[in-house]
Amino acid sequence: MGQCIIIKIQEQNNTKRERGEHIMINEKKSRNLKVYGQSGYRYQETPTIMLKGKWLSELGFNIGDYISISCENGKLVITPDIERARAEAAEETFIANEMQALRKRYRLEKAKADVQMVAEPEAGW
Repeated sequence: MGQCIIIKIQEQNNTKRERGEHIMINEKKSRNLKVYGQSGYRYQETPTIMLKGKWLSELGFNIGDYISISCENGKLVITPDIERARAEAAEETFIANEMQALRKRYRLEKAKADVQMVAEPEAGW
């Protein structure tokens, strides 16, 4: 039998908690899970741990969030990956701004081409 690994979940700072608001969190401090086998690289069976349930969102882990998993003293520690979330948000903002600038440039160039087509009908546009 393999080494026992305990999963410890560290909560992220919750703004409601910082404001002192009451949050209903499942009082169960631990979960008993099974390590499953799942097809991996070259169809080799690999160990798989599935975490799912509303208790994850109660702890601040929501759909779409990025997480970081580290090994510390024989435990898997799961924490929110705030840096990656910030980087993704910055990239999305950058792309949105670039798309807006490209749309504006396209409209200006199209208007210029339209004027040129009207001004030079013999050019065969």
